[in-house]
Amino acid sequence: MIRPFLLGDIFLIQRLSRQATHLPCAYTFLQPQSSLSIALSAVLPWSTAKMWTYVLRQDGHGLVHEGFLQARHGVNLREAEIVCLAPSLDAPKGHPAIWNKLLAHFIHEAAARKLERIYADVPDQPLLVNTFAAVGFEPFTRQTVWRCFELPSTLHQRDIALLARPRTAVDDWDLQRLYRRSTPEQVRVAEGADTDEGAPFPPSENLSLGQNVLYVIRERGELIGAFELTHSPHGVWLRTWSDPVEPTLRTLRTLFEQALWTTMLNRWGGPLYFAASDYQGGVSAVLEEFGFVPFCDRVRMVKHTVKWVRESIFNTTTVMDTASEIVPTTYAPPKAVGAPNHSTSRVDSRSSV
Repeated sequence: MIRPFLLGDIFLIQRLSRQATHLPCAYTFLQPQSSLSIALSAVLPWSTAKMWTYVLRQDGHGLVHEGFLQARHGVNLREAEIVCLAPSLDAPKGHPAIWNKLLAHFIHEAAARKLERIYADVPDQPLLVNTFAAVGFEPFTRQTVWRCFELPSTLHQRDIALLARPRTAVDDWDLQRLYRRSTPEQVRVAEGADTDEGAPFPPSENLSLGQNVLYVIRERGELIGAFELTHSPHGVWLRTWSDPVEPTLRTLRTLFEQALWTTMLNRWGGPLYFAASDYQGGVSAVLEEFGFVPFCDRVRMVKHTVKWVRESIFNTTTVMDTASEIVPTTYAPPKAVGAPNHSTSRVDSRSSV
């Protein structure tokens, strides 16, 4: 039986949270929370957090006995993201069947809540990826998360001109074009940019901290790149977009230099994270130059839920006219004009002799 979290499940959450798998999403890096606090946020009347906890309890079943799943809303209300699953697959009582049951149940609940996409930021391990794929999740990009604990000293020694400025409404059209040119089609579809009308830029990586700042860099009026900084007391998450037609090393270096310089001017502490997607070529050399080191590999997966749409269609079925009912009756041929009436004018041939 799978149901929403109740206060009677507190001890179960506490016990299983010690062997839970927290998916390495950006939200987990910037705002880590315990499984119990996430569960309680859904039942406390004054809480505004949009998070769900589903508990599996099945007595008398040795393989699939107990577990829980936690998910949360994304920035877009049509999206959700898996945050935590317990027990982990390498735990003594962990098994993929537990995850399959929990994920299948949440997919059903997501469709009822009119959620169109469910994201999962899965470690790049075959068992984990295959477990999510078994219930319909599809990978749309692979990423390597780079981390930088200390900004390079060259930023302090050089007098860098701040070329980046915060994004304004004037930049929206150019930002949309930059995103479409720098992002493959399958990623745009997975992020909802090609399916949602009026989808905002940038497509969120489900960071709902409320402290996202988007900067643009222009040269001679042309937009050459953009970067987004999401900061919290636990670190800063960096995302970049640049034109792939001319991915010059100079453009990439300018983009990262401006992002690091902006971080330093705002005095945002903590490590700096950057997720390099497999379609972003040439970024590794620039990351190493600015002091980043690889931290972990992950696979971003998405599950599109069923969405019912009512449409009017033309009926092309051929309709044949039915024949009227035939009533049987007697038939007498019409009598010709001047024809003798044989029934009354019979002549006896013997009387004329």
